[in-house]
Amino acid sequence: MLLLEKFHELLQLWRPAFAQQRTWQRAQLLTYGLLVCLRTHLTSNAICALGRQFLDWTAFYRFFSRSPWDPHALFQPIFEHLPELLSSSRSPVVVALDDTLCKKTGRHIPGATFARDPLSLPFHVNLCRGLRFVQASILVRAKSAMTPARALPVRFEPAPPAVKPKRNQAKQKGGKHARQRQIERKKNTKKQNKIVVRKGNKPAPPLTAEEQEYRAQKKLRALAQVGVRVLHSVRESLDAHLRTSQRRLLACGDGSYTNRTVLRNLPALTTYIGRIRKDAKLFFPLRSTSASRSGGRPRRYGEPAPTPEQVLHDPSVPMTKVRCFAARQARNLPVKVLRNLYWRNAGPDLCLQLVVIKPLGYRLRQGSKLLYRQPAFLICTNPKLPLHTLLQAYVDRWEIECNHRDEKSLIGVGQGQVRNPQAVVRLPQFQVASYSLLMLASILAYGFQRTSAYLPQPKWRRKSTRPSILDLLNLLRDQIFARLLQDKPTTDIDDFATLLPVDTNSPKPPLKPETLGTVAA
Repeated sequence: MLLLEKFHELLQLWRPAFAQQRTWQRAQLLTYGLLVCLRTHLTSNAICALGRQFLDWTAFYRFFSRSPWDPHALFQPIFEHLPELLSSSRSPVVVALDDTLCKKTGRHIPGATFARDPLSLPFHVNLCRGLRFVQASILVRAKSAMTPARALPVRFEPAPPAVKPKRNQAKQKGGKHARQRQIERKKNTKKQNKIVVRKGNKPAPPLTAEEQEYRAQKKLRALAQVGVRVLHSVRESLDAHLRTSQRRLLACGDGSYTNRTVLRNLPALTTYIGRIRKDAKLFFPLRSTSASRSGGRPRRYGEPAPTPEQVLHDPSVPMTKVRCFAARQARNLPVKVLRNLYWRNAGPDLCLQLVVIKPLGYRLRQGSKLLYRQPAFLICTNPKLPLHTLLQAYVDRWEIECNHRDEKSLIGVGQGQVRNPQAVVRLPQFQVASYSLLMLASILAYGFQRTSAYLPQPKWRRKSTRPSILDLLNLLRDQIFARLLQDKPTTDIDDFATLLPVDTNSPKPPLKPETLGTVAA
């Protein structure tokens, strides 16, 4: 089956998400337009790619700002086909969790704020303006061979920070000379502070209603809180399907999600795997003899355990090698494990498993100095989880970083120039859902490997075991153009070489057909 046919078949599953037939038809048109358009992936360019630039375009913009539809419903085809992509009937569902920033330049975009630029230097933090999202992607891989995994996005939730209210906002609206009076007031205050010697600290003024609301919203809009809500939403979608309701969910996150908020609010049948600080203070289980003491509060933790960094350098802790797929091939990763540990951030009722991955050696070139990567310190909320499953799940978490790169550079997430509060959130979610559906269509049509059905790669590209997103977009465009031109014979590129007049006085040889393709482009 062609990629275009399979993708169109999966698009039919979007019909229950829209209340009207015409809204669903616009959703299909915008899906193809946003995927195959060139340059920036704007709604206007998608309309031009559909050939509707001379018709009324307002309905396409109102699709994101006014039409009633739930973005979560667009990810339902992933959950419906998920049992077919898992290796066995008892395999857990692995989900990667991470946040990303879509850069924006407009000052009137709802939700856009200043945040740390991820491309800034490590010794000089830069700020940039953008929209913050929390993404969850399900990791799937081929059943037969050790191959790289694929990350299928299933959630793309906005996470804008709370807007801090201005304390003296009413006083600043003073009229024409308000700025001058504000400067004079500051000068007089400085003079009074030099003369009068204050005794003791002045009590803080009471919080206003706006400031109390800001503090409450700041806690609710934290990245950890949004991540917890995303995990609960994914768990609810798994429970809604009979074949995935009893499967365990393995959530993999980085150090920003390994905290009290996430570990103490995990949904049912969910195991969390995340990075931890190398100097984290862990504890052994509490012995029954030391549970009671004469005075003070009852003990809840046992003796202090070695920190993750101490476990790495401790020769008494045995090292085992676990085989998993990483960096294009199967490798034996040296790890150290300590089970039945406790952490204050997780609570005394949550038993943890500490996994320390020793750094692997590598050479930049043959015969060069042996270099080492940084070690990784992981904790898992299930002490009985097999090491192979734990390590492979966390190594595959890198695929969500590839999702962020593809979504921003090739799919155009965050490029839309919209200001409506609903459209600012819906347009990126719609693009991510289309991107996820395209990857699912390629897996169902051709499998995980890069077969001969895809367009040939240039000679300077090395062999790739799986198709890239650019390969999928090129194949989709090729099949769309082939369907439009199937009844119209086109001129072969060799015909241009025969029609080209040859200059006998030119010292250069005549151009070959493959060179003429470059000239025509």
